[in-house]
Amino acid sequence: MDFRDKDGEPLIKWNTPEEAFDAWRECTRGQLCDYTGMSYEKLSGGSGIHWPCNEQYPHGREHLYSDYVFRTFYDTAENFGHDLDTGAAVTPKTFKALNPAGRALLKGADYVVPHEIVDEDYPLHLTTGRVVFQFHTRTKTAHSRELNEAAPDAFIQLNGEDAERLGIEERDMLQIESRRGWAYAPARIGDIEPGHVFMPFHYGYWDNDERPRAVNEMTLYEWDPVSKQPYFKYAAVRLRKMQPGEPFEMDDPMRDEHLKEASENPRAHVADYLGLLDDSSRATAQALFAVAEKHKAEPDIGAICKMLARFSQEHSEDLQPCIQRYGETQEKEADKLLEVLQPSHHKGPLSLLRDLHDCWLLAQESHISIVVLKQATQALRDDEMMELLQRMSEHNSRQLAWLKTRIKQTAPQSLIVPS
Repeated sequence: MDFRDKDGEPLIKWNTPEEAFDAWRECTRGQLCDYTGMSYEKLSGGSGIHWPCNEQYPHGREHLYSDYVFRTFYDTAENFGHDLDTGAAVTPKTFKALNPAGRALLKGADYVVPHEIVDEDYPLHLTTGRVVFQFHTRTKTAHSRELNEAAPDAFIQLNGEDAERLGIEERDMLQIESRRGWAYAPARIGDIEPGHVFMPFHYGYWDNDERPRAVNEMTLYEWDPVSKQPYFKYAAVRLRKMQPGEPFEMDDPMRDEHLKEASENPRAHVADYLGLLDDSSRATAQALFAVAEKHKAEPDIGAICKMLARFSQEHSEDLQPCIQRYGETQEKEADKLLEVLQPSHHKGPLSLLRDLHDCWLLAQESHISIVVLKQATQALRDDEMMELLQRMSEHNSRQLAWLKTRIKQTAPQSLIVPS
């Protein structure tokens, strides 16, 4: 492919499998999975080598953490962890305050009801999994005659009691359906708990033109909040015995409509969030200038609100080169929010507190747009825009921090002291 590095030299400087391994080995130097003590010859010399394998452990380290020192030091931790229920990242500040310093972190989580449970319409628990003769979507095992003869097709496994109740016999063709999709496969009876059905995920709509049989079409459109692993393992389903000669329903209208919509409206959406950020920056500036004028007799309000307003004013101006590159979609959402909030409209003893509260909401609108655009900008590799967003993020953080501090200072006087 003739990939080149920044100096114009070949990006990939190796040609053989051994040279490729040596390049990868160097990438691991100093990491937990340090391979630098391995060699290409050692790879075929036994039943495997444990990492780290380096100068300290030339033959590999059999067990990690046998000294009870874990990689939880603030400076060396690979990440700071997550809330197990929501997936929200633990902040560096929180992790540093916890100061595990090499100790293990054991986290607990309360039981959470499955996102989908059985009911009258979908009375059976579906679980998915593997069979011993196939692997994943069979991109390799499908080429083996022996494996295909051993496991040629999907099946729907159900308990004998459920089969008797539904009038199903071994090898009857069944339709299995969830709230999201359906599939067809022959029945296999026994070796499963009542109320449950099992279907292997190796087979799909892409490898059989005769009938849909992809069980993952029926599972949940969700994922685990921390690992981001899809919830491919369960769903609430119902079964129906097919009649002889009954045709299979092949099309999924929801999926087809989604694909059609995507093909008819192919466009990038950076412009949408550039428009949101531009709008929210101008609205935040307008609100802060209004508060500065309205409460200019209050200590520090006038001067600081004007300074923070100028931050947002500059943001709108600095965004223009990016808008010229990627476009801008103006939906005036921030203007609608400003119209509802209008800090200058509040009267009475709560006036300052409510005005600061409204400014915080508008500044938070800018914060979210900056967060979203930074993720997209990383993918675009637009260094100029990333530098701008980083500067805007710093200004926005200062706005939010001051507003929150001033709100906390204002709250007791406004809420408790009679007026």
